[in-house]
Amino acid sequence: MIPPKEFLRKIKPFSFLEDTRLNALVSGLDVVMYPPDTVICRQGEISPAVYLVFSGLVGLYDGEDVVDYVAKGEIFGLLSAIHQAPSYYEARTLEETICYSFDATTFAEVYRTHSAFASFFSAFVERRFRAFSRLAREGEGSEEASSLVEVGTLLSKAPVTCTADATVAEAVSLMERHKVGSVIVVDGTRPVGILTNRDIRRVLIHGERESPVREFMSAPPICLDRRSPVFDAYTQLLRTGIDHLIVVDGDRVAGVVTSKDILAQLEPSSSILALYRKVIKATDLQALQSAFRAIRLAVSEMALKGMHFYQLSRMITSVYDMVVVRIIEFLKDPEEKGDFLWIHLGSSGRKEQVITTDQDNAVILSPSGPQLELTQRINDALEQVGVPKCPAQYMASNPRWHLTLEEWKELFSRWFEEPTPDHIRYLTVFLDMRTVYGDAAPLEELLEHIHASATNQAVRFLAHDATLNEPPIGIFGIKHLDRGVNLKKFGIYPIANGVRVLALDHKLLHVTNTRERIEALRDMKALGQERAGDLLEAYAFLQDLRLRHQAHALKNGSAGDNLIRVEELDKMDLLVLKESLKITASFQKMLKARYGVERGL
Repeated sequence: MIPPKEFLRKIKPFSFLEDTRLNALVSGLDVVMYPPDTVICRQGEISPAVYLVFSGLVGLYDGEDVVDYVAKGEIFGLLSAIHQAPSYYEARTLEETICYSFDATTFAEVYRTHSAFASFFSAFVERRFRAFSRLAREGEGSEEASSLVEVGTLLSKAPVTCTADATVAEAVSLMERHKVGSVIVVDGTRPVGILTNRDIRRVLIHGERESPVREFMSAPPICLDRRSPVFDAYTQLLRTGIDHLIVVDGDRVAGVVTSKDILAQLEPSSSILALYRKVIKATDLQALQSAFRAIRLAVSEMALKGMHFYQLSRMITSVYDMVVVRIIEFLKDPEEKGDFLWIHLGSSGRKEQVITTDQDNAVILSPSGPQLELTQRINDALEQVGVPKCPAQYMASNPRWHLTLEEWKELFSRWFEEPTPDHIRYLTVFLDMRTVYGDAAPLEELLEHIHASATNQAVRFLAHDATLNEPPIGIFGIKHLDRGVNLKKFGIYPIANGVRVLALDHKLLHVTNTRERIEALRDMKALGQERAGDLLEAYAFLQDLRLRHQAHALKNGSAGDNLIRVEELDKMDLLVLKESLKITASFQKMLKARYGVERGL
């Protein structure tokens, strides 16, 4: 048997401890062997020690129900022992088990006096998986981190505002007094425009000092949520050619960032930005292909260095959207009559693209919109650039998804009225529609129609579909992990699909991103605070794991997939994967109960 101290040195967070504290823990440690079916700690009693499993298996029971299994290298009894609180669960051995038993007083002293040691445990217990992973991989980072900083962190001054009825002279006086280059025009707390130095030059030519601000402000204003990454702000500046970007917190103005602020933040991390500029300046498909390939490689490197899915997926989506826009601009004849709205579906519609993705798109045509030939050329060009065609043919070049607004309305009405398996499948794809190119008004009208057309029966069938693939959790942990577990099928899709059901039920389809849907549902009390937090953490971890898996594949020159295998997982990833799948299973159970799925369809 490995000496306890040497065994602990190999396990985080014990590896964080210096010799003095590690020796203290070892001095108060007993090695205990328990026969099968031995109760180590009873439910409702204070755990006499903190236990670490050296070999064997321990079940944690709530009454007669098993809620978790503790295997080699895992701990139980922690919260009860160090806080001297009754245990939530009964700990019972399922086979012959050897445990290291730590003296509760000594363990609590180390816990209280070593912040990283304590943070490691609390982050996991509280299901703050991102913090847990960061602690588990302390020291890793990325030179591109600055592009993922939230734009709200760049705000250094309170917003300077005025109403639209204020005079230009009053607005200029505000700018001078506060030493700023712009004034945000508000209606209450909601931004309705912005007046900048550039606008004031127009006043000198065409207006008067006493002219109302509404006559010269730039409106509607371009706004960005304060939690958006700085990279999103950068792409907005490049697309629009503006110098001032309004940052909002919900409907409230938070402040203004300028192109100078953003470029100063991004200066240290220029590789992604340089490649994005190449996409914007590309003049042919070959240039787009080269830039897109380089960006995918750069993003994969960032994923391998531990950057977070929520920010990276937004970066990938921004790049992909611009590639699509540039291709359409290359191929669409400016003189061609008829217009169309290009929309994205699936993961792209949810702004959750990862490295390995294919095309999911459709069009909403004006009555005299373009022929199929144009959309076929667009889909072909996307494939040439590096975005594979959808095997299921969810593409704008498919006549089934090349329709006018009225035809789309008829389709959705039929899908809701007749929720056959095929129609339910279509709804899971097309309820994540998002505008990429063209006037968004037809999509807004279609979403209103969808909200009015949704039936209780269809919502129930969608809930059933979201609960079909139950996570492979078994008595010894994750079933068949050695053969591979499909993260998309058993974790990502059940959460995304289940959250979409709740979004449809609460008329939230204008929000497509899963994270934003969960937060909106939480804010309107449709999801409890704890469950929403658990879902956000689990979804991020599953997507992070998938992103790193696909980044490894890209780096090794192989095709990425969604199948994660045991050899890819360290102990920490395995722990969090198990917790994430448990959260997914609990969410599915809630959906079944809320929509009566278990009563039969």
